[in-house]
Amino acid sequence: MKDKIIELEERLKTAMLNSMDYSLIPASEDDYDFCYSLTKQNMYDLFCRHWGGWVDSEFRKGFVPDNVQIILHSGERIGYFGYHLNEDSIYVDNIQILPQLQGCGIGTKILENFLTKYQYSVIRLTTFQDNPAKRLYEQLGFRVYAEYGTTIEMEKQPDQP
Repeated sequence: MKDKIIELEERLKTAMLNSMDYSLIPASEDDYDFCYSLTKQNMYDLFCRHWGGWVDSEFRKGFVPDNVQIILHSGERIGYFGYHLNEDSIYVDNIQILPQLQGCGIGTKILENFLTKYQYSVIRLTTFQDNPAKRLYEQLGFRVYAEYGTTIEMEKQPDQP
């Protein structure tokens, strides 16, 4: 019975993914509260476990609307994606999806499109060893290049032209 439930959940997620069209629009300061709340909801436990807690001012300092895109589905905000360009690489600051839509492939599609667009660039990100998203990053070709306790830095090397 449990196997049938798992199979049904997977089929529902696949069906949801196939119908899950999204768009990205530039963020503004008006999106701060949404991005803050979503990140805190998704990451609070990890931040407490690894960094001793959530620090409001750190999120405020790191929120730069020019580097953030809001993920929309049917006109509703369902997440956001942030990155910025460095001299030698592109750094993925954040990708957050509403909890009820995680596992439906939205983050995968966004990252795949992003990696295709910047396929000739080094792309980096930081995450925790036990963040469930780490598995997705590895499947997309990211490898750990530095570790600081349970915090890891990952990168994807550029494709050859």
